[in-house]
Formats: sequence, structure tokens, C-alpha cells
Amino acid sequence: MANDKQRSGKRKSGYIAAGIALIALLAGGGILMSQMNASRTLTFEGEPVRLNMDQSYDHFEGWGTSLAWWANDLGEWKDQAKLNEVMDLVFDPVKGLGLNIVRYNIGGEENPDMKALRPGGDVPGYQPEPGVWDWEADAGQRKVLQGSIERGVNIAEAFSNSPPYWMTISGSVTGAEDGSNNLKEDQYDAFADYLTEVVKHFRDEWGITFRTLDPLNEPSSDWWKKGNMQEGSHFSVDKQMVIIKKVAASLKSKGLDGTVVSAADDNSIDETVANFSVYDQDTLDAVAQINTHSYNGSKMEELRALAEKHGKKLWMSEYGTGGSEPHSHEDMVSVQELAERIMFDLKIMQPSAWVYWQAVEDEGANNNWGFIHANFNGEEHYEMTKQYYGMVQFTKFIRPGAIIIPTDEGRTLAAYDQDAHRLVLVIRNEMSAGTKEFSLEPFELTEADTAQVYQTSPEHNMEQLQDIPVYANGLKVEIGDNSITTVVLEGVDLKSQ
Repeated sequence: MANDKQRSGKRKSGYIAAGIALIALLAGGGILMSQMNASRTLTFEGEPVRLNMDQSYDHFEGWGTSLAWWANDLGEWKDQAKLNEVMDLVFDPVKGLGLNIVRYNIGGEENPDMKALRPGGDVPGYQPEPGVWDWEADAGQRKVLQGSIERGVNIAEAFSNSPPYWMTISGSVTGAEDGSNNLKEDQYDAFADYLTEVVKHFRDEWGITFRTLDPLNEPSSDWWKKGNMQEGSHFSVDKQMVIIKKVAASLKSKGLDGTVVSAADDNSIDETVANFSVYDQDTLDAVAQINTHSYNGSKMEELRALAEKHGKKLWMSEYGTGGSEPHSHEDMVSVQELAERIMFDLKIMQPSAWVYWQAVEDEGANNNWGFIHANFNGEEHYEMTKQYYGMVQFTKFIRPGAIIIPTDEGRTLAAYDQDAHRLVLVIRNEMSAGTKEFSLEPFELTEADTAQVYQTSPEHNMEQLQDIPVYANGLKVEIGDNSITTVVLEGVDLKSQ
């Protein structure tokens, strides 16, 4: 007969064995639940959103921002720690938006006899007068450019809003008296030399190669008139062709093989289509990348076809919005406008890059543009806006190299990262709360038992909500009132076609 000590030891061994069995059972149950979800199909209550794989494309290279005008101001902040915080929020892929594209503004610099430009808009030029170069100029914007590269920016474009004031007819970088051509007839070579010399100096002295150089900004617009508060210059179509070809030739003559010409950054998609439809062959040959703003116009499919026809990369190089409501960091109208524009552009125009105007807006402008508001004049302080969180719903999860997948419904967008095996669904909902169902038949979902859900709304700032189940054929997600929702599925594979 066993003694008490032996019996006690047997009891402990039994408890341990039972515990191990329970752990194994629970683990097996988890696996079983995953397998159950993967093997079950979701009965859709209505017609689900479907992914149009036949319209998908894999040339997306990222998200960006112009550095004009915010970097000119914030780059001069004395509080380096606060500037670092802003740069992290804009460029760091872990801490912030993860924007990987920047557009650096080569300033024209206003005539000192003219009135001051808007805060931040007085971008210094590198050639204040003929034959004089000032390479100490524009230290603020250059500092932010360098900081952005340290945080992961891998594509930089240089662009001009206006030639230096002394090259202009009106003697001002703000435009001609009547909004017409403002570059003097005998200054086209000098302007091309100015832009390419800046590009060369950046490469040779600061180790920064601009992949593209655009000598124009909204050149077809007639609102660039002397006395405005910002740089701007109209170029008629014939003059656009002249400067494009001269800049391309100047790049070549200086051995700047790493930089090519982009054009023409028109305000309207339709203007871009119209201009590229009449450019002569030499001009088309000089342009490697078509840039368009998407503030106006509807010819997105035509522009995409035009870029494909001529073998050009296509960028949506500028868009910004402030909604229609009074100044408020909690404004959701601008968030919905932003999300709508991103979805339309990526689904229909299908650009390789999507670039916001300026990530940081002047608090003193008293509007709802921008992701961050900062004081351009005065106290070195910044505030996040609701639009920041709306943007991060896209940029945090749809990364460069992702396959962009249009859907058959206007308020949704999908993207797939083949290397990370990650499927992302984004839903915009400016209406009341409800549900959205997705059919995900093109994907193998056996490893994705649940999906993560993130939401921005009046109550949430890109907050992670409760995970939702994933079924063999898709999923259903609750969408909040007036919200942007992002659903992330990990461990997903695209089925063989």
C-alpha cells in the first residue's frame, strides 16, 4: 500500500497531466475554430462588394506631399524636438503617415520691392539676381527634405511655381499683370539653366538626386496675376513646349542622367488631357512623367489611356481639400472629400503616386486644409486634425508596391501586398451607420480567421476596433456613422488564375 507521500505525488502528476491536456484542448479548439471559419461560407444579406481583379494594377509607388510651403517655415523652428515630432508624423511609416514621396519647391524669390507673400509662401531662391548664386538659401525647406529622406522617403521631385522675379515681365513671382505669360522672351534658357543648376547642386553637394523636375505648376490657369499672395506663372501651350524642351536639353547637357522631366501639373485633369493631346512629338519625347492635379476635371480614363499610349508614368501630383465647414480640427467633411478623391483617382485614373498638397497647413489660415496645423508665424506649436487620421487609414496599410484593386462599388477600395500576404479594404461612409459585405473569392483565406478593423469618425481617430471573423468567401463589417473604416486581413494569398 502506497504511503501518503506517494499518493500526493501521484495526485500532482495527475493535475499536471490534466493541465497539459486542457492546454492542448484549448489550443486545438483555437485551431478548430480557425478551421471552422475558414471552411464556413458567409450568407450575404444583399449583393456584396466584389473586387475587380481584371482592373487591378501593380505600379503604385507611394504617397507624398509637397514641401511648399510648410517646410520653409517649420524647417526654421528652433525647437528641433518639436520639428522632429512633425516629421515623424508625416514621414515615418511606423510613427506616422509614412509618406515616401516629396516634392521640393525651387523658389523664385519675390522682388523685395513687392509686398510680402503669404506665410510660408515666400520661398527663397538660389539666384537672387543674374550671375549671383546663394547656396545658403532655403535652409528650412532643405532641412525638412533631408529629414524626410532619413525617415524613409525614397522619391524626390523638384518643381517650380515661378521663375525668379528678375526673369519675369511683371517683375514679380506672383504672375503677369493680366494673368498671361510672365517669363521674358529672352529668359527661357536662363530659367532652364537656373532649375537644372539647382538640381545639379543638390546632387553634387548634398547627395540628393531628384528623380523628376517639373518647370511648371498649373500653367494653363489664368489666375496668376501680379499682386497675389503666392508664386505662380501662366504658360500658354506653345510656351509650355518651349520650356519643357529647354529643361530636358539642359539636364542632358549637364550630365544629370538621374533626373528626367515631368509636366505639366495642371490644376485640372481635363487641362492635362488637352495639353498632352496637342504637344508636338519633341515635347512628348522630352517628358518622362505626366503630372496632373485633380482639383477639377473628369477625364480620368482619357488621361490614363493617354499616358499608356505614350508610355509615360502618371502621377496625381497635387490635391488638397478643406471641406466647407468653419475652421475645426475635428472637421469630417474634409475627411470624406479626401477619401472620395483618393478612391476615384486610384480606381479610375490609376496613377503611380498620389500626392497631397501640403501635409502641414498654417493655423493662421483659419481653414480645414492639411493633416497637421501649425503656426507659420509665432509660437512653434502644432495640432493634429481629423484629416490626418483619415489619411492614415490609407497610407498606413496601403504601402508602396501594393496591388491596387478597384471594386464594383464607389465607396470602397482594395489593395493587396503580395510580399506581406496582406489584403486591405477601405470603406468611406458619409451616411448613417450600417454594414458592408465583401465577397473575397479571388483570395485564399484559410489562414485569416479574423480581420483587424480600424476606424476614423467623429468619435474615433484611426482606432483599432474589435476583430471580425473571416469566412471562406468573404466577410461582413460594421461601419460607423460618418466614418472611414479600414479592414486588414493577414496571411492571405491570391488564388492562381
